[in-house]
Amino acid sequence: MKSYRHELIENGVTLLPKIFSTSKVDMARLALWEVIQGDYETGLEPESRFWNVGDDLQKIIKIDKPHLCNSALLRLITDKSFGEHLSKVTNSKKIQVWHSQAVWKPPGGGEKGHAGWHRDAQYWPFWGTEGLFTAWIALSDVKIESGPVQFIIKSNSWDSVAGLDFFDNDITKQEKIIKKSHKNINILYSNIKKGEISIHDSLTYHSSGPNRSKKPRVGLVVHFCTDKSKRVKNSDEYLDQLGDYSKCPIIYNA
Repeated sequence: MKSYRHELIENGVTLLPKIFSTSKVDMARLALWEVIQGDYETGLEPESRFWNVGDDLQKIIKIDKPHLCNSALLRLITDKSFGEHLSKVTNSKKIQVWHSQAVWKPPGGGEKGHAGWHRDAQYWPFWGTEGLFTAWIALSDVKIESGPVQFIIKSNSWDSVAGLDFFDNDITKQEKIIKKSHKNINILYSNIKKGEISIHDSLTYHSSGPNRSKKPRVGLVVHFCTDKSKRVKNSDEYLDQLGDYSKCPIIYNA
């Protein structure tokens, strides 16, 4: 795990090999589709939905906290081996899931399936920036034509770049903005297989292109905090839910 830890520190991102059983991943994917269709096995609704049945099929399907809705998704993100790996890679004594997100990118290559350049931390004003990471679990094989998440290597050490946004599909404009302050950048494409994982720092800039393959690109995003994470004083009450372990499970605690 030392090499992965070094990559995460130096580059802001690392790619882990498969740690979940095939059956657990397949069950999670089926469960995710049920949640997308509005079928909630636990009887609980997700925190929010950015796509509903009947919406544009070319749009990225995003659903917040789908693990509340289905026990198979909860079992995946609370897998003991998953918590242990995250602990080792981030050199942390505690790992707590504070948010999850379903991301289903439809096939067909539409520009509506494009996610703009951004860093996660820009959307989390209630957190400091230390000790915060995101794990992206592939629930399908992700190839270059699938529109994989792409990371700017070492951008975790950059100052914030104004004008970049997840919801901005004008990539040409975004790239011009980036090149004004960073002429030479190196991109890592997370071409990973089903069950494999990418982990990135909350300050690492990333995006993804449209899915030009014939199959959906499916992932479960896990945002997690560590023993080094610090909540901003007098911040939004959103993080009060950290005390509710059914919503925000602790998956490793040394």
